[in-house]
Amino acid sequence: MKNVIVYSRVSTDEQAQQGYSLEYQEETITRYCQTRGYNILASFREDFSAKDFNRPQWTAIVSLVKASSKTQTPIDAIVILRADRFSRNLILSFSEKAKLSAMGCEVEFVEGQVDETNPESLLIQAISYALPEIENKKISRRSREGSRKARLNGCYTGKAPIGYKNIRLDGDSTLEFSDDSSIVREAFEKMAAGINTADEIRRWMNSNGVKISKNQFPNLIRNVIYSGKILVKAFEEQPEVIVQGLHPAIVSEELFAAANDALNGRVRKMDFKSDKTELYPLKGHLYCKKHKRSLSAYASTGRKGVKYHYYICTKPHVKCDRYPVDVLHNKVEDILSKIQFSAKIVGTYKHILKRTFETGSTNRKSSIKNLRDEIDKLNKRREFINNEYMDGKLSSEDYQELKNSINSKLFELKNQLDELNNQTSPFNEYVDKQIPMLENLVEYYRSVDGKTKNRILGCIFSEKLVFEDGEVATIKFTKPIQLLLNASKGLKKLENKKEVENDLFLQLAPPLGLEPRTL
Repeated sequence: MKNVIVYSRVSTDEQAQQGYSLEYQEETITRYCQTRGYNILASFREDFSAKDFNRPQWTAIVSLVKASSKTQTPIDAIVILRADRFSRNLILSFSEKAKLSAMGCEVEFVEGQVDETNPESLLIQAISYALPEIENKKISRRSREGSRKARLNGCYTGKAPIGYKNIRLDGDSTLEFSDDSSIVREAFEKMAAGINTADEIRRWMNSNGVKISKNQFPNLIRNVIYSGKILVKAFEEQPEVIVQGLHPAIVSEELFAAANDALNGRVRKMDFKSDKTELYPLKGHLYCKKHKRSLSAYASTGRKGVKYHYYICTKPHVKCDRYPVDVLHNKVEDILSKIQFSAKIVGTYKHILKRTFETGSTNRKSSIKNLRDEIDKLNKRREFINNEYMDGKLSSEDYQELKNSINSKLFELKNQLDELNNQTSPFNEYVDKQIPMLENLVEYYRSVDGKTKNRILGCIFSEKLVFEDGEVATIKFTKPIQLLLNASKGLKKLENKKEVENDLFLQLAPPLGLEPRTL
């Protein structure tokens, strides 16, 4: 004999509109079980939505099934009138059915039961589970459309806010004052007066029996419903609008506006969107070694209303040094002036540098010529062995071995040639374009806007600057700038031009492929 549980479910709307009463379902299921000789262990009724399986009675059933699987009387099936009483979600239906099946319990429907031995049963089940979900979505869409239409006509749909209660007036859903309306009105008056803080007014409301949380209070003041208006939210391509409601206003439009002005005035207006690089060009280039985080920047207002700007550590709730922006800007300009001085030293040797770089270019051209000569020789050898093979003077094995050897060498030499052809020396551009700009670096830096300053610093410093005791503790430059500084040091030590020609190339030569970054 099959041990089963009877499960009946309705939602309030379904019971009213479609006649799926719990009594009717349970009577039909019981009759079905009796004709098949099932042993009904229990009956469960539920008045809950089927959008998911988080339902009190269904949870109790699953717990019962799980417990019974370890006893001598396991529950073999849960009998339900039809698929839409079980669930209105396709994916969750299959998931829940699989979970119960793993515990040895099946879901059986009085109407629309599927023979699972049929190969097409899975498709039929999917359709039966999908149809309720589709119907739910249609109902939801119609509800939203109906609610929006009602609101456009000034009706209020949904739970009444504090200070109102729901009523129907000539068939239309609207609001009327509740006992709390006077408390709400006084809260708006207190807010508009600007004497009390928002939290003081909230606590006053709580002390008068109107319980409202800290987060809810600003929403109450901002809710246009209290000024007699209705907010109609956007739906698909239809925009959000505010219309005149059928309900009476608790506060006037003037009082509503004054209260909101006062509320907004107490909110600190943090400006996160505007560009502040003009004030803080070093932002993003400074680092707090102690707390291992970047420095940010902010303005502090003094007693006389004068603003003072600082770079500060971003770690919250700790005491850390703050640096006046003027001090740090001067320190950075000192570093730039040293780079500028180095550029001027290197610039005086421009003609020697170019000659040194041209020597390197000549060497590259010589290497290219040698590679081309080698490639020509190998092509001639390949042509020779082809002729020998065609004349029958070479065996097939010897021919293949020689050809593969030549092709391998050709491939290697052509790659080397391509690399040399693609190499371009950055030195002439470095000397002609970058050095002159660096010779006037400080003046140029001072003349540009904050964004350009920030980009210049990004081309000069490879890592963020760390300040300790008001001085720069560590400086790591980008390769082109380090190259310049090394060259400057080398040039200062050299005593004659011959030494410059012999040693400068080694000091200035970057790795292959290095391109000096442009400012």
